[in-house]
Amino acid sequence: MFGAAAAVGAAQMEGENRVAFPIYKLDYIVTYCRKHILRGQEANHFTKADISKLEAVRRLYVRVLQYIFDARPDCFYMMPGDVSMPYPQLFENSVPLLNLYICMHNLISICAIPNFVMVDFWRPSKKCTILILSGIISFLQFRRKTLETYLNQQKSFKLNLEMMQEMLSSNEEMKYRIQSLNTIPPEQQAKIHVLSTDITELQQVINWEYRHKQSSIQDATTQQKAEIAEQNKGLSQLKEDLANEKERQAKLKPMIVECPEQRKSEIQAQRETVEKKKGALQKKNDRTLELQDKLANFTNFQKKELENYSSFLQQSQTSYDQLSSINTETWKEENQLDRKKLECENMQKEETQLKRVLCSKLEKQDKLTMQLLKKREAREHNLDSVATKCDQLKLQTQKKNEQVAQINSERQHV
Repeated sequence: MFGAAAAVGAAQMEGENRVAFPIYKLDYIVTYCRKHILRGQEANHFTKADISKLEAVRRLYVRVLQYIFDARPDCFYMMPGDVSMPYPQLFENSVPLLNLYICMHNLISICAIPNFVMVDFWRPSKKCTILILSGIISFLQFRRKTLETYLNQQKSFKLNLEMMQEMLSSNEEMKYRIQSLNTIPPEQQAKIHVLSTDITELQQVINWEYRHKQSSIQDATTQQKAEIAEQNKGLSQLKEDLANEKERQAKLKPMIVECPEQRKSEIQAQRETVEKKKGALQKKNDRTLELQDKLANFTNFQKKELENYSSFLQQSQTSYDQLSSINTETWKEENQLDRKKLECENMQKEETQLKRVLCSKLEKQDKLTMQLLKKREAREHNLDSVATKCDQLKLQTQKKNEQVAQINSERQHV
């Protein structure tokens, strides 16, 4: 036994460098066991010296198994179903220890602890127990982190489902609003049709009147410009004639002896011609002023018409701006719809991924439950077989006792 223990200890010493978990210090192991594994007075009285004690180590293993597998205390006092023994009544006192060893062997295979044998359970050394407890603590930390991540994923999945439902409801509302904005009621459609026809007719009439008046004004202005140019030519010609006459008069004065009466008559005639020309010039000036007044009145009328036309254009522009604002709102809402659709698709993808993860985890859970059920059925079957064997043994013992009693009675008789 001691040689086997030494060999196992050497193997464990060699395997410490190959373990897949860190080997913790004794202080950390004690504090962790007090906080997370032990409860009540056991946690308060647990110390470093208990690591090397057999009863304390076994009690700690029992608490670990209860914490991980949720095992009841009476499970340790039942004969394991997968162990075949010829005389189970001889192992009645060692059944809890065998159960504890089998459960610990299963746990240690899960925790990836190498070289766990019966010696570590019957005579545990301090170094081996530290190695086993460090592996169990690393497994418990991993288990706690995985449980936290699983719970967080479950919460996020619920939140994502709620968000997806909210987004779907908002999408339906936005679709209804877009449909209501796109569909114009029949009353407004009739009004818009009437207004558009009136606008087109008014635009045509205003354009025709404006073009007609503009052409007439242009014709009148060109005619007046031509008349003014002719009058200016006549005035320039008259000025030239006057200058030529003055020059001739200046040349002829020294040559001709003037008669006063003839001179007076000529002067009178010249005065009359000058007055006639002044009257013609005055008439022309009056005519030009009248034409200028008409042009000013026509420009004022044209300005009024242009103002009316501009006001009408402003009204049409406001209506067009309203329509464009409605179109922009619908475009924005369509963009929001597209974004929400993309978000919904992403949420659906995440939901499918989470569902796959859930399905895989549920399948693993089902497999584990099936394995546990099979083990329980095998254990119950073995227990039944053991009970029948026990009954047979009792009957045999009774028969043998009767035979012994008969032999004793015969001996006494002899």
